[in-house]
Amino acid sequence: MNGSRAGSSFIDRILHTPVTWLIVALNIGLFVLAWIRDGAQGLALDIETLRAFGASSRWLVQHGDPWRLLTAVFLHANWLHLGVNTFFMVGWCAAVEKSAGSLWFAFAYLTTGIGGFAASALTGPYLSVGASGAGFGVVAVVLSLLYRREGSWDRFISNPGVRQTLIWGGGWILVGFLFIRGLDNSAHLGGFALGVPCGLVLGGRQGRRRPAWLASLAAYILVWLGIVVLACIPGVGFRQGG
Repeated sequence: MNGSRAGSSFIDRILHTPVTWLIVALNIGLFVLAWIRDGAQGLALDIETLRAFGASSRWLVQHGDPWRLLTAVFLHANWLHLGVNTFFMVGWCAAVEKSAGSLWFAFAYLTTGIGGFAASALTGPYLSVGASGAGFGVVAVVLSLLYRREGSWDRFISNPGVRQTLIWGGGWILVGFLFIRGLDNSAHLGGFALGVPCGLVLGGRQGRRRPAWLASLAAYILVWLGIVVLACIPGVGFRQGG
């Protein structure tokens, strides 16, 4: 009986948040395929395998492979990278999907994830992979939805959960700058920066001012598209190289 309930509960969670679990399946599936291609030895993928399976870098994106801004969102460098991202992101993703619906969650996840890698391409030449840019975007969406719900900055910032989330996110960014060289802070900050307006747009979709909401949605898409297009133009970037 208990096993049956546990199984039913897990199936219910999948049915209630199907896009979240589809993302988990894509992340795991793509990594396993790459790991087998890499020889299934060790915990990490080599550079050539990462390139072959869709890793992003400024040079690759700007020389004919803009699609890497998408594929890199679902690719991870090693088992630990995959496990940490999956473990920490599932709850946040499910929360947004339940609140905004599957279609709008997918919109938020993809635009912040792609936008995060566009920011990465614009600010550095390095090869990069991982879902954490989209993860930071989803966290920002949650914060924006909470801000909409609270209705004022004072009530928002006095929420213990909000303060804890901001400290946690800021801590990870600080760790990336000071201690862990491999973290792509540009993708994290880019995803978060796009997640803030994305969450405000999603939070306002049920309002009565439909024309104003459509205008805000169009503005977000245009800004996002501008960043992505800019990242794909050869020679554009704040630090040239690679």
